Amino acid sequence: MNIRPTEGSVRSADGTSIGYIKLGSGPGLVVVHGSLTKGDEWLPASSALANRFTCYLLDRRGRGRSGDSVEYSLSKECEDIKAVLDVAGSEPSLLGHSYCAICALEAANRFAVSKLVLYEPPLPIHETVIGQAFEDFRAAVDRNEFDEALVIALRDLVKMAHEDVAGLRRSPHWSGMAALTPTWTRECEEVKQLDFGVARFAGVTSPTLLLVGTATARHHIEASLALERTLPNVRSVQLQNQGHQAHLTATAEFVGAIEDFLGEPLRHEGSASSSQL
Repeated sequence: MNIRPTEGSVRSADGTSIGYIKLGSGPGLVVVHGSLTKGDEWLPASSALANRFTCYLLDRRGRGRSGDSVEYSLSKECEDIKAVLDVAGSEPSLLGHSYCAICALEAANRFAVSKLVLYEPPLPIHETVIGQAFEDFRAAVDRNEFDEALVIALRDLVKMAHEDVAGLRRSPHWSGMAALTPTWTRECEEVKQLDFGVARFAGVTSPTLLLVGTATARHHIEASLALERTLPNVRSVQLQNQGHQAHLTATAEFVGAIEDFLGEPLRHEGSASSSQL
């Protein structure tokens, strides 16, 4: 069994090199991280999954092991995901977190995905999730004041509690997150352009698991509720007393929900959700 991580890369449709970490044994699972981080953040959860699945931890373009391009779009993110899915074996599953849960959902709306796991996509349902604070954030990035930009983003965009921001600022993760703030501006621009609601995803037939913390931001809950009502083959699982980082703060519970879902035989008919958000 190959639990020890190895590295690989693949070319996306526009020629950009997309790097990934591979570990584990069994059916393929492509993991796509959220904003302000890299694929390495998912090593704890993926190491726990590696006894049953071969995990491919993609480094999204513009960070880590991957290259970048002058032009950026949600479509390019979908192309990058497709490139890694294509090397992940027969009928790999796809897991996306936060902004890249949106990317994963958009990908499943464009091409076949075996199974889909979405952890709190910040989709705009009734109003924008990118408010006036985004301009303050972008201005701080333009001044190369990345620490200040990250505080603004976490406090005013993610709606993280003051004490949680302070705790994160003391952690070893802070400097790496701050360095990635310029990449978040273009992602926020993509979210700003999205239509309200989720009706466009009604044709996504991939069996889908929605993971959402009971202590997360309200707009994450609203988006998952809307998807629960719209997707034809969906299950919802609450992560009790967890927020937007449950893969790190409640790894065993998080992994258990994914293992239960991915371990079930494929079904292509509609299914009722297993829990209410």
